[in-house]
Parts: sequence; C-alpha cells; structure tokens
Amino acid sequence: MMDRERQERDIQEVFDTSQESLWAAIENIFTLQERTLEFARGLIEASAEALRNQAESNRATLEALDEQSRTQREAMENLVRESARVYESLLRTPFSHGQHHPEFEEATEAPEVSPGSARE
Repeated sequence: MMDRERQERDIQEVFDTSQESLWAAIENIFTLQERTLEFARGLIEASAEALRNQAESNRATLEALDEQSRTQREAMENLVRESARVYESLLRTPFSHGQHHPEFEEATEAPEVSPGSARE
C-alpha cells in the first residue's frame, strides 16, 4: 500500500507541476500577445504619422513645382514676345534699308564689335 500511496503522491506532484507549468505558459502567451498588439499598434500609428508627413512633404513639393512652372511659363511668354518683336523688326528691315539708323551705326562703332578690337 505504501507503494500505491507513494505512486499517487508522485503522480499528484507531476500533475501539480504540469498544471503550474501550463498556467505559466498561458500567462506568458497572454503577455506575448499584449506585447504583439502594442507593437502592431505602434506600427500602425507610426505608419499613419509617416503617411501624414509624406503627404505634407508632397504638398510642399507640388506647390514649389507649381510656382516654378508659373515662373518658367512667364519667362517663356516674355521670350516669345521679345522674339516676335525682334522678328517683326527684322521683317521691316528691308523696307527701311534706305533710311538712316543712328542706333545701328552707334552700335557697330562700339569697341566690343568693331573689327579692329578683335585683333588687339
């Protein structure tokens, strides 16, 4: 009978130890699950903040590009306008060939464009 009691006691010890281990494992699983949820929540919140920051950066870049495009368009309009004025002046030149042009004479006599200044 002693053996039977000892065997039951050993079985009870194994059962108690197994039960304690099982409860410890369950507690660890719940702790791990809570940490995983906190980690996932942090990722989601960080991702949302990163997306907001990226959207703001994109908005600023688009505004800068819009301003640059507007500036380039105005410069191109001025260039086309000036080119048209010069072309119109060029078209009128043959008709004014016999006329006196003091500005042209003055410009051709300038040291920057005179034939003698290139050799010096």
